[in-house]
Amino acid sequence: MISNSLLLFWVGWATIGGTVAAIVLLCLYTAILCWFYAVLQRRWKEGALFFLPFLWVAMEYLRSLSEMSFPWLNLSYTQTYHLKLIQYASLWGNYAVSFWILWLNLVVYSLIKHKKRLGLIIGIFAILMILPYIHGCWVMSEKIEGEEIKIALLQGSIEPEVKWDERFLDYNIQTYIDMSKKAAEDKVDLIIWPETAAPCYLAAESLYLARVQKTCDELNVPLLVGTNDYQATPQGRLRYYNSAFLFTPHGGYPQVYDKIHLVPFSEKIPYEQIFHFSDKIQLGQSDFSNGEELTIFEVKRGKFATLICFESVYPALVRNFANRGAEFLVNITNDGWFGKTHGPFQHAQIAVFRAIENRIAIARCANTGVTMFIDPYGRVKDATRIYVREIVIGKIPLKRRENILGDDKTFYAKYGDWFAFGCCLISFIAITISLLRKPLRGRYR
Repeated sequence: MISNSLLLFWVGWATIGGTVAAIVLLCLYTAILCWFYAVLQRRWKEGALFFLPFLWVAMEYLRSLSEMSFPWLNLSYTQTYHLKLIQYASLWGNYAVSFWILWLNLVVYSLIKHKKRLGLIIGIFAILMILPYIHGCWVMSEKIEGEEIKIALLQGSIEPEVKWDERFLDYNIQTYIDMSKKAAEDKVDLIIWPETAAPCYLAAESLYLARVQKTCDELNVPLLVGTNDYQATPQGRLRYYNSAFLFTPHGGYPQVYDKIHLVPFSEKIPYEQIFHFSDKIQLGQSDFSNGEELTIFEVKRGKFATLICFESVYPALVRNFANRGAEFLVNITNDGWFGKTHGPFQHAQIAVFRAIENRIAIARCANTGVTMFIDPYGRVKDATRIYVREIVIGKIPLKRRENILGDDKTFYAKYGDWFAFGCCLISFIAITISLLRKPLRGRYR
């Protein structure tokens, strides 16, 4: 409870009720983990420590699967500033890094408790550190070659109180139009506006929709714009979406991507389609619906997928986009809700793993920051400060058509979270054995 509160208090800037719900639910995952560990300890005594890394990874993986998922606090994300130690995420995913961290801690614990085995324990610790480091040095020494795309990221730095005040709608959109015109002077291939840069249902605002398209035509540069959208169901009910529109020069209606993973208790109440009680629970949340299409946008220089806000914390979603032909990724977000806290920095660093896992570059555009580029090895370039208005222009490589193995996919991209699934399987077997069989030596006290 204390740990989650310290790490996630900033969510309260958006929704206090949602923050309390998120923190309490996340505590339950850890509580269940500890209960299962106690079951293992009763059977295996100190040998249960061996299973702890498997249990932890199983917890992190299962925490990412439901509509209540909020896989923000994986241990692996603490290592995004130590790139040479985490390059094997392209093989086994970020869960393998969490597993590695658990083992390092268990070795330190053994060092403190079993001082007679000092040499052996230090040797194990050294191997656990050196092998990933050598692998990282070898992998990162490879040059990034091939085609590139030049992108402009617009960080408008518009405060939430202004952004969502209808009186300032014209100001919001005109700010980004002016920034787009300035960015186009650098002859860029794509201009990106952040999440909800157009804070309205843009498709229904014909005046502003036409102004954005006109800007796109005049600049002769595609514009990716974060906005909201809605559609009517056959039953006549309206479904609302957090969306991204891609405008192309002299094109027709913009291509649309609707956010698939919504923030629980903030953008929607989980499982409301089953229990139908969202209208009775008010935690300050929006009432969005989940998108269903894995949209791949295409511009002259390449194909890309868009991750809206915290979709960047879902490895499986990003892997699916990469496997559908995305040559680079775009992450648009509005972290202005988080204030001047560590929330925006946590969010930005998580994307580092998505780049490494799929060996794909990412252009990250945030309303109030952190805006930046990430290369396929997780190296961050041109990161902005928060709450400043900036135009960031840079080039990122398109995903390679093939690598030394004759394939364009990483091992992780091809086989997914098999490592995490394996940890779930081992945990299930160990727990089942512990529940069905008596303790090895008497009853654990």
